[in-house]
Amino acid sequence: MGDSKTGKKIVRVNHHADTSALEKQINEMVYALYGLTPEEIEIVEG
Repeated sequence: MGDSKTGKKIVRVNHHADTSALEKQINEMVYALYGLTPEEIEIVEG
């Protein structure tokens, strides 16, 4: 599906989608990127 005037693809967003698994993966990558220790991760996650 696309917009014939701009050629851009139109994407529908499901605001009720469960993104928790993706968020966890992203968080883990960021923690690794910054070299956080388990203690620092506890602080960040509260």
